[in-house]
Amino acid sequence: MKHPILSFEPFFTWGWRSKIMYKPGAREELDFEMENLGGTKVFLCTDKGLVQADVAEMVIETIKASRLELVGFYDKIVQDARIDLINEGAALYRKCGADCMVSVGGGSVMDTAKAINILIGKGLDDFSPLADQVGLFEDAEPLPPHIAFPTTAGTGAEVSYGMVVLGDITKGKITCGHPYCSPDIAMLDPELTVNLPPKITAFTAMDAMTHAIEAVINGSANPISDSLGLHAIRIIMTYLPEVMKNADNVEARGYLLLASSMAGISMANALLGAVHSTAHALGALYGIPHGLANSIMLPHVMTFNLEEDPTRFIFIADAMGVKIDDMTAEQAARAAVEALKDLQKSVGLTETLKDFGVPDDREALQPLIDLAMGDAQTPYNPRYLEEDDVYDLYLKAR
Repeated sequence: MKHPILSFEPFFTWGWRSKIMYKPGAREELDFEMENLGGTKVFLCTDKGLVQADVAEMVIETIKASRLELVGFYDKIVQDARIDLINEGAALYRKCGADCMVSVGGGSVMDTAKAINILIGKGLDDFSPLADQVGLFEDAEPLPPHIAFPTTAGTGAEVSYGMVVLGDITKGKITCGHPYCSPDIAMLDPELTVNLPPKITAFTAMDAMTHAIEAVINGSANPISDSLGLHAIRIIMTYLPEVMKNADNVEARGYLLLASSMAGISMANALLGAVHSTAHALGALYGIPHGLANSIMLPHVMTFNLEEDPTRFIFIADAMGVKIDDMTAEQAARAAVEALKDLQKSVGLTETLKDFGVPDDREALQPLIDLAMGDAQTPYNPRYLEEDDVYDLYLKAR
């Protein structure tokens, strides 16, 4: 098959502010880089699991051995960035006299840290009114220094200008954007990911895969986002199975970290779609970890979307290693879905929505459907969705 020419909007913009640093042991550069940013008194955000696994301590030891001063430590962050914890963290940041942020963790930790930084920068105490605004671009100003150490290779939160927070009233997930909230530096240190449990390693990588695939098939895709997204797919297909077989393979884990950041940049420019909107609802109402919810929904949404136009799936199939030479566009697209399912099975991701008590009754599913339809990512799905379509996707994922 000859690869088709991919169309894109005749005008688009591309910009990125986060500096990315990669190497095993990258934390050794923290002192120099933070001082260059003007920070001296560090407020560190993490979670209790990373404290217990001694991962946070790896960064703390680096701080203590440097000219930086660790003045504040916040480890109450839980799954999903909660507004009450954002507010609490900001109050502690002020109380301890910090002038810079270090975040060590997955997406929830980094999103919480980014939201705390916005409150500090704006001199506010409550994130709720900001979450309601969604887009915090008007009169936005640079924020205090923030360096992020991702400990999962999936969310891309270390490079994105958005954050997902759990709403106080609706209990739905709200995507908020701020042009300066992305960390100043994303330090990709694969040594910090070695102790990540296999299951979390697998479904966070599938989160990155979802970012890449949704970015590539999105109507807002452009040649730059395509290049990052497609190469992220290649990396994940190659190195996720290796990491699952050999957890101590730092080089392979490093590639997954790079793929996560690449996919994060790709999706932040091209946006996402129905996988994320349906997964956000599942996380909000059923507590399914975001990467796992994405993994469950991804093949079903891919199948739904390819029936509209399989063209961009040809490139996804090729990136997945599918031999597409003698295939039609639709055959290649469906082969991409099967390649994804094979990857999921090979790394132990076999859960369905039934495993989490998600019902099949339409009335019981309506709150999920309502949240998904109202999600900020739904309008960007390449194929238009009705409520019945979302209901059908949830049924297929059971």
